[in-house]
Amino acid sequence: MNKFNLLNATYDELEKFLLELGFKKFNAKQIYSWLHNKLVRKIDEMTNISLKNRELLTEKSYIPLFNVLKQQISKIDETEKYLFELEDKNTIETVLLKHKDRYTICISTQVGCPVKCDFCATGMDGFVRNLEVHEILNQVYTLNRRIEKRGFKINNIVFMGMGEPFLNIDNLIKSIKILTDKNGLDFSIRKITVSTSGIVPGIERLMEEKLQIELAISLHSVFNEKRDMIIPINKRYPLEDLIVVLKEYQRMTKRRISFEYIMIKNFNVGRNDMEFLADLMHEFDHILNLIPYNSIEGKDWERPHENKMKSFYEYLKNDRKVNVTFRQEKGADINGACGQLRQKNR
Repeated sequence: MNKFNLLNATYDELEKFLLELGFKKFNAKQIYSWLHNKLVRKIDEMTNISLKNRELLTEKSYIPLFNVLKQQISKIDETEKYLFELEDKNTIETVLLKHKDRYTICISTQVGCPVKCDFCATGMDGFVRNLEVHEILNQVYTLNRRIEKRGFKINNIVFMGMGEPFLNIDNLIKSIKILTDKNGLDFSIRKITVSTSGIVPGIERLMEEKLQIELAISLHSVFNEKRDMIIPINKRYPLEDLIVVLKEYQRMTKRRISFEYIMIKNFNVGRNDMEFLADLMHEFDHILNLIPYNSIEGKDWERPHENKMKSFYEYLKNDRKVNVTFRQEKGADINGACGQLRQKNR
């Protein structure tokens, strides 16, 4: 008989499991807090549970842990990148971003990525599998334990690491519900962002679940023919369909939508690109993040000249009054910046 994975369980699932073992109902709240609030690594650390019950829990269940294969720290901006080994020996990368007095964790949802955006390294090694709920949670918990020793906690969670979150929708939603459960970590749902390449059914599922997360769209072009070239999933979910569902999402949630735009030389920074991008932004309550292209081994794309990127930004901000930011590059020297994550031990 396989042991019960404690981190894969919602509060209700944990309570059901414990009651079947003969525990009291109040034990579920105690154990759930140990797992998701105090972030214990061992059942023996649950000191308000009787020794007999801890022994029974150890016999019937376990807390899965990550093996850290490598940690890299940027010499430029202190961004940290972690290579984690999973139970089946697959690996994923997770990035911890430092912003003065707060930390943001960029987490993965898949080993590899099936979308295979042409500007991104993650899909180059192919797609292996979806991450389980405990593998999503453990990225947050492992790094939270580390930075708590520095006197900090993770302030923001962004699902922008390896993989397309909406192609692992069930585990994504379950992990978000566990992260925000008041009996556990009680993380603010408004501090969680999910980035997608434009998986329309995933956005529709968010509306069904009524999750008030921040939604980020990997846009990168406002023309279908260009998006088809760099984001193959656009052929299945073209811009027209994506725009319709985004407007409905914003109508229902009243949340601002973030749009990510990687700037690529001689591809998406021309006059038409600027004008039509501004037109689209004004259809939404929005924030547009401009991101200089980060070089990837094996890809011929290049970032535009600094003057070109500056004029692109200034046109949008000053001439068209777009709510636009020029994202500060973080972690590029350790291949931890946008589009650079891969599942191999470098």
